[in-house]
Amino acid sequence: MTLLRLSLAKNDPLQTTFSCPEHAIHYTSDTVTRNQPFCGSKATTTVRKNVVGESLHVGIIEWPANPNDRPAVVMGSRTIEMIRTGLYTHPEKFQGINGEWYEWQIHEGRAQLAPLKVARSQACIATFVTTLTHALFGTFRCSKRSAALLIPPEAVHILDDIVVTFIYFESRWREREQARSRSWDPGYSAGATF
Repeated sequence: MTLLRLSLAKNDPLQTTFSCPEHAIHYTSDTVTRNQPFCGSKATTTVRKNVVGESLHVGIIEWPANPNDRPAVVMGSRTIEMIRTGLYTHPEKFQGINGEWYEWQIHEGRAQLAPLKVARSQACIATFVTTLTHALFGTFRCSKRSAALLIPPEAVHILDDIVVTFIYFESRWREREQARSRSWDPGYSAGATF
């Protein structure tokens, strides 16, 4: 069983390309932020896939100006309701296009998608991995970080759902982790002292 590897051009799900040349799969995510008077900034992430040279619209994530409001995830004519199911790692479930329920969760520091109809111990159907590679070129040391979404063949039928909900879930997770790290930084909350 060979996993489908969607490599991210940048380790930023909001602004990247997901590609798998072996299977001619190519998704792009593009996020545009608009400032609104008296409301703050609002952003829209558009996800497209390239199929035989044609760019097809897959989904949109509307990020609200108010951080307490829930983002809207829309794919075609259906709105995907992301339902928070836990506390600490903030797992969220959604109903896929096939009618089955799935849950994104953080396990050992990685975003993973698991079907809810089976035992929790069963393998997940998508895993986000990052790797850091170091190389020496003479006296120079270079580091390269790569990121990919790994998907088994039995989950390819919901690939559009996986990519769009991954962008949503991973972005929200990173946002919460950044807020958590800022809350522990006394210099951040008190302001910088010079």
